[in-house]
Amino acid sequence: MPTLYLDMDGVLADFNALARKVLKATPDDEHAAAQRGRWPDEEWGRLKSIKNFYRILPKTEIADDLVELARKFRDELGWELRVLTAIPKNNDMPDAFQDKLEWMQEHYPDIRVHFGPYSKDKAKHARMGDCLVDDRTDNCREWEVAGGVAVKVNDSNRAAALKELQDLYDRKQSFKRLAGMMPDQG
Repeated sequence: MPTLYLDMDGVLADFNALARKVLKATPDDEHAAAQRGRWPDEEWGRLKSIKNFYRILPKTEIADDLVELARKFRDELGWELRVLTAIPKNNDMPDAFQDKLEWMQEHYPDIRVHFGPYSKDKAKHARMGDCLVDDRTDNCREWEVAGGVAVKVNDSNRAAALKELQDLYDRKQSFKRLAGMMPDQG
């Protein structure tokens, strides 16, 4: 059975919203960080000094809608549903594991959490037909190379990403209905 994996930071939890607030970042600062794939070291140092940073992240504007749709994959199509998240590259936020588990327990306790452990390791979890919803282009690209389907989410396309996942669900649901109408060939 296929698995739908949801990334946490940038997909369910709004990492950039809290980073913007803490850093008093301008849109240009945020854009530059997005281009690099992370905040510059000086800013990162300020973020990692925030106690329980990952625990206090707000939800993204589409988090609840995305999880509701993801649960339909699980409940109506029989897919596995997991969060696939990562710890910081240098493992320099020792509370990240616990913070992320507690964040998920508070907001979506029915979804199991898996760790990459690092972002670069996510594609190792991909099997043919599995779907990853993630905010990093490199994660999506590597996932697809590994045989999976990826839906890219970012601050400017959240609604489009939700629609893309809805379209995938609709196709899978139609296929399931058609398959159920086919006579046994046995």
